[in-house]
Amino acid sequence: MENAQNSSKNGIRKVTDRIVIILSIILAFFHLYTASIGVLPAYEQAAIHWGIVGSYIVLTRPLKFKGGKIIDLLILFTNIFVSWYQISLQEKFIETAGVYSRFDIIISVVAILLALEIARRAIGNILPIISVLFLIYALFGNNLPGVFKTVKFSVSRLAPYLFTSSDGLYGQTLYVSAQFIFLFVLFGTILDMTGAGEFFVNIAFALTGKVKGGPAQAAIYSSMLMGSINGSGAANVVTTGTFTIPLMKKVGFKPAFSGAVEAVASNGGQIMPPVMGAVAFLMAEITGIEYSKIALAAIPTAILYYITLSVSVYLEANKQDIPVTPKDQQMNAGKVFKEGWVYLLPLIVLMGMLIYGYSAQRAAFITIILSVIIGFLKNRSAMNMEGFLKAFKSAISGIGPIAAACILAGIVMGILNMTGLGLKISSIIIEVSGGSLIIALLLAMITSLVLGMGLPTSAAYMVLAILVAPALIKLGVTVIGAHMFILYFGALSTITPPVALSTFAAAGIAGSNMWETGFAAMKLAAAGFIIPFIFAFSPELLLIGTFGNIVFSLMTAVLGSIVLSISLSGWMKVELSAVSRIVLFLAGIMLIMPDPLIGNILGFVVALVTIMIQYKVKTVRSVKIA
Repeated sequence: MENAQNSSKNGIRKVTDRIVIILSIILAFFHLYTASIGVLPAYEQAAIHWGIVGSYIVLTRPLKFKGGKIIDLLILFTNIFVSWYQISLQEKFIETAGVYSRFDIIISVVAILLALEIARRAIGNILPIISVLFLIYALFGNNLPGVFKTVKFSVSRLAPYLFTSSDGLYGQTLYVSAQFIFLFVLFGTILDMTGAGEFFVNIAFALTGKVKGGPAQAAIYSSMLMGSINGSGAANVVTTGTFTIPLMKKVGFKPAFSGAVEAVASNGGQIMPPVMGAVAFLMAEITGIEYSKIALAAIPTAILYYITLSVSVYLEANKQDIPVTPKDQQMNAGKVFKEGWVYLLPLIVLMGMLIYGYSAQRAAFITIILSVIIGFLKNRSAMNMEGFLKAFKSAISGIGPIAAACILAGIVMGILNMTGLGLKISSIIIEVSGGSLIIALLLAMITSLVLGMGLPTSAAYMVLAILVAPALIKLGVTVIGAHMFILYFGALSTITPPVALSTFAAAGIAGSNMWETGFAAMKLAAAGFIIPFIFAFSPELLLIGTFGNIVFSLMTAVLGSIVLSISLSGWMKVELSAVSRIVLFLAGIMLIMPDPLIGNILGFVVALVTIMIQYKVKTVRSVKIA
């Protein structure tokens, strides 16, 4: 009897695996087709995308209780039907001008319930609960007093709006996943399949081999390269961290520190051009600012983020006296680059096409094809059916949580627009801050960190762009500055406890305590918490302003990031006192602030004097003790 049950389970598992493979192939070729010659209406693209991705989520995250398989099958086929019906209904509107039948309303309600359940399986409970709270607000907000009071919305009005509106389930947010994000997730898996991931790691190791704590530096820059084209910091941790974290531990770094380095480095890819985890294209869609301007504006702040991280790791390595990689284990950078430089071509071509004005879809399609060609030239043995199937499965696995978050973001955005809550929240932020920009920025930071918990960066950004950005713009922050601000803190939420997906993943690989890893990650990512406040006040760090001011601001910001790293590590040739660390922390912020007279010069003098005094005191003490 037991053997028969096991045999039955194995049979079901094999069938499920085959269906998953078929779905991953269909999804990949569907998106390659629509990115090249098969342009579809937005609602149709989004519906087909979710029909396939939703089916994958149901199959790979089944219900565990008795009878769950029957419910799963019912959910799967209903979701496919609902996605098809959405396309049919949109086409019917050409004749009926938006008149809904009773059946349309029922299907709309079912679509909402299905989206909540399928997304719950992919991304956990946080965003589904938030979505349910928004639904409750839309239905019963007319009973609330004061500013939050709304007009009465019935189910028959609310559900069809969320089902068919460009702000709803199959609207703008899901379309971004269907139009842009999946292609870049696929690009990342194909590029990794060709051997590019190994090249990125090797070149990083080769360039940092002669530096103390070289494996940690290699982890930073290899994770940065892969993290930019990956739509999730947590996914990138799992991809590169399985290799880099054990190496960091092996040379002497503590497990929690090793996990923190990988989490912060992987997460930083979400703010690093050219792809920025696909958020750059979202921002261009929402703000109307050209992609090239967004990508260029993001470069300086992303560099400052990684400078702070890199210097912090270098100082920690010296503080712990981590040895340099032995010569016999060091790689020759010239040789590694000569053998693998071609792997950089897809990234260069991608950046060039996007800046030149090609659509993100077309650029992604071309670079995917280029990556495949490079794979056959450089790593032919991996370019087989098994390799492609693995890449397709990895792509559909990567897009699952993102698409799930995007479809629920449609519920949130639809209700925000329908009830006017987005404008109300912006008004509340302005009112609570009393018109003070610094208080508004602090409120925006807290809101971004909380709402971003558990969400992919792209989904967090979409919600925050509606809720928070308008308030900052009203208080005088530039449009790009406001949107970059919420992007930074939406991304940082994945390394900020208590819900920190990137930190969870890194701590699991490192075998370290999650809280210890999380706080170490927050310290390493200090620049990411400070720089957004600076460019919100003075946008020179976003390349906005006169040439002279921009150059001077960037130079002092680099110095400020280094001083900040010294303060946080507590070491600079000698152990720093608590007072010195506080003074250096403030001096670092003063250097980053674009104030050439009071801030920058004073910050530089204070930092230099503090380090010299501290070093002299320690030296004198050492001599006396001797």
